[in-house]
Amino acid sequence: MSKDKLKKSLLEDLVDSAEAIERTIAFPDGNDIRLIKALEYFRKFNKSKFILIGNEEQIKENIKEAGVKDKEIYNIIDSVKTGKNEEYRALVKDAFKKRNKEIAEKQIDEVLLNTSYIAAILLKNNEANCAVGGSISSTVELMRAVINILGLVKGKRFLSGAAFVEVPDCEYGLNGKFVLADPAIIPIPTEDQLLDITLSSYETAKAFFGNETVVALLSYSTKGSAKSEEIDKIRNVIEIAKQIKPEMVIDGEMQFDTAIIPEVCRIKAPDSPVKGKANVLIFPDLNAANIGYKIFQRIGKASVCGTVIQGAAKPFNDLSRGCLVEDIIALTAMTLLQVKGMEDDNLI
Repeated sequence: MSKDKLKKSLLEDLVDSAEAIERTIAFPDGNDIRLIKALEYFRKFNKSKFILIGNEEQIKENIKEAGVKDKEIYNIIDSVKTGKNEEYRALVKDAFKKRNKEIAEKQIDEVLLNTSYIAAILLKNNEANCAVGGSISSTVELMRAVINILGLVKGKRFLSGAAFVEVPDCEYGLNGKFVLADPAIIPIPTEDQLLDITLSSYETAKAFFGNETVVALLSYSTKGSAKSEEIDKIRNVIEIAKQIKPEMVIDGEMQFDTAIIPEVCRIKAPDSPVKGKANVLIFPDLNAANIGYKIFQRIGKASVCGTVIQGAAKPFNDLSRGCLVEDIIALTAMTLLQVKGMEDDNLI
């Protein structure tokens, strides 16, 4: 995979942006040969350290099959023989205790065999800075590990999801690039949850889009063209978000075309600070966000990067089990950008 072929793509932008961010990344699906192929490409541009969690023999076989010459960059942790069982058992007990939950010894045995839990333990124990899973393990396993072991970052009360998409030959958003939220986790957000999604998505996008980040809360209504409790919820979130992050460019409620097309925005919301240039699109619920995400991907032919899990104490992001090698590369780069953004905000 030559870098020239990736020119101007979301993938190259992410890899380029993350090039100087060198951290230790844990991968709970170390048995996946797609992961080895992805990391062999990624390490040409980034010198991060990789921890592969899984069956040691299988991982070594995959490394051999992929033709890896520099094996020293891979640290393999076999969940059956971590060598730190007592230390990790104590960490698991403490994590559950802090959540006012009890865990039996037999359950701890099961936790210490679960690769997603091992990745979360490494993050909790400061043995890794971030993690990327989901190519083999399920989203449910990953989320349980995050909730039960890793916990939430300071100031956050909820986990939410976001996805980066890039629509080819698109003049809208940031050169066709958008962040969509929440297509993965919270079905029908309350006002507090929608606020959390909005603030978290702004922070996630800002790590990549920088000062060009523009947020719109989407609806079937634009600036008072309809009335309902759901629209009132959006307006309340906008006002609170402005107070918390006065530097944020944000508006709502807005129909999709008003949010992303300057000509439409000038007609429907002429005073909006968004000006039809939104690149962070906050959907009203999971149904709308997931449908929108799939429309971008399938009909818009968008490249996608996600799911970025927002609100965790350290980044632990989730791939699809049908992911391509390119998807693993992109999400790994995005995860490093997320780490740097959280560090810059003194969150980790």
